[in-house]
Amino acid sequence: MILIELIFDAPPEAHDNVAELARRTTAATHRENGCILYRFTTDLDHPSRFILTELWESEEHLTAHFAGQAFKNFWAELPPGGNFVSSTAWEGPLTAYAPPRPIARTGTALGTSADGRRPARRQPVAARR
Repeated sequence: MILIELIFDAPPEAHDNVAELARRTTAATHRENGCILYRFTTDLDHPSRFILTELWESEEHLTAHFAGQAFKNFWAELPPGGNFVSSTAWEGPLTAYAPPRPIARTGTALGTSADGRRPARRQPVAARR
């Protein structure tokens, strides 16, 4: 698995255009083979800062994404005037993990009903494909 985080600042006047471009790119990329996660978010303290988080099954899938139309269109349509902030990537196996349930102010574990029952556990993304 390959996990990538790319952070960039868009020009403030281009925020809405970049957000729409991110929506289109996300929709197209989700249809690509090997894409497990592809998500743009914005920084709460810097509204024009976009964070792209990607998770790919393999380097072959990521390489195919780089050669694909969604990737090419994103970079061709990204408005000029922004700034690169950072990029980090990790590679290695991931295993399913169930984090401990934090306790809410009500005294019940988050994600449980008032009577303490837990909802059915969702399958990991890879298992749903």
